[in-house]
Amino acid sequence: MKRIILMIAASVTIITANAQSAKVVSAWKYLKDYTESQDPDYIMKAKEAIDLASENADTKEQPKTQVYRGQIYLALFNKGRRDGETKSKETDPGKKEAAGYAAAAPGDLYTAYDAFAKAKALDAKGNYKTEISNGLAEIGALIANKAVHDYNAKNYTAALTSFEKAFEISGSKDTLTLTNIAIAAERAENFDKAKQYYQKMADMKVGRGGTYIQMMNVYMNLKDTTGAMEVLKKGRAAFPNDINLLLNETDFYIKSNKSAEALANLNQAIAAKPGDYILYFARGNMYDNLSNPKDAKGKELEKPKDSEEKMKLAEADYKKTLELKPDYFDALYNLGALYYNSGVALANKANTITDQKKYESEIVRANDEFNKAIPILEKALSINGKDKGTMVALKNCYYRMQMKEKGDAMKEKLKN
Repeated sequence: MKRIILMIAASVTIITANAQSAKVVSAWKYLKDYTESQDPDYIMKAKEAIDLASENADTKEQPKTQVYRGQIYLALFNKGRRDGETKSKETDPGKKEAAGYAAAAPGDLYTAYDAFAKAKALDAKGNYKTEISNGLAEIGALIANKAVHDYNAKNYTAALTSFEKAFEISGSKDTLTLTNIAIAAERAENFDKAKQYYQKMADMKVGRGGTYIQMMNVYMNLKDTTGAMEVLKKGRAAFPNDINLLLNETDFYIKSNKSAEALANLNQAIAAKPGDYILYFARGNMYDNLSNPKDAKGKELEKPKDSEEKMKLAEADYKKTLELKPDYFDALYNLGALYYNSGVALANKANTITDQKKYESEIVRANDEFNKAIPILEKALSINGKDKGTMVALKNCYYRMQMKEKGDAMKEKLKN
């Protein structure tokens, strides 16, 4: 009796194994029928059969099972994509294609990839090398396209997942996809992954100095200024001649009130790009601020001993800026304001002098500054006719120079 029971148990095992093998064959036949007829019933039957075979211990470790699974799920994704295009009312081919990718289930594509990847690991003899290679190549292209469509649709989280899969398929040398992963992660506000992939780019020297700037921006989004500065230092060490890294570091120094370091960087930047008007303006603005220091609330502080010298340096840089770009409003306004403020300071000083001759001499100097300010501020206003600060400075200059009619007109303009 005992022997008979054992034989029956063995028979059940054989029957079960054969049943699961039959499921693999059925899945392949249904897939073939679907390919020939495009009848959706066949692909659903193929899916049902291969899912059962993929869960069974006797068949799931067979490379053939995983190859068929990959092919079936790839067909399911492509079916969803075509159905989406068919249902779409878009007439533009690009938008119709995007609608197809949006409609298709990404899980089918990822399942197909996992199946082919597993088949590759199981196929020690290389019996399915061609099928696996072709499947992975098609999936790689589809995932890359899906990632781009997701990104263009501003679905950055989905784009990140797809770009990561595409990179996994294409390998570590696909620097374009690596860059796309980092950007998608940043746009998705997945800053931890963004840091991870920008660091990987930096390690591989992808994107050169620009990668460090993008990584710095991630740290800034996390409000980690210390980390951002460390990234900039590493970038400057790796690419000492990168002008954009230099300027970003300079901006940090300016915001941190590290004037000496900022000026040293600006001097280096101007030496590298002597035709860049923005650099001269930035340096002029720095000299201007150093000569007229203010506290955090904007209250004027005591001027430094070399204030006049710094004002002359600021004036020279503003003039150089306008030589390179004559219609640059900010430089026109700052230079005009520099002359106006100088005139006000001289006039205030004159009011403290009791000696008439010295008083008159100081007033002449003040008026010279107001006269220099007027044409520059007028040009600034011609470029930006709604700037209130320019109007106020001009109005005051007109009245100080006894140009009542112009002063009244500017006063009226300010009211309106």
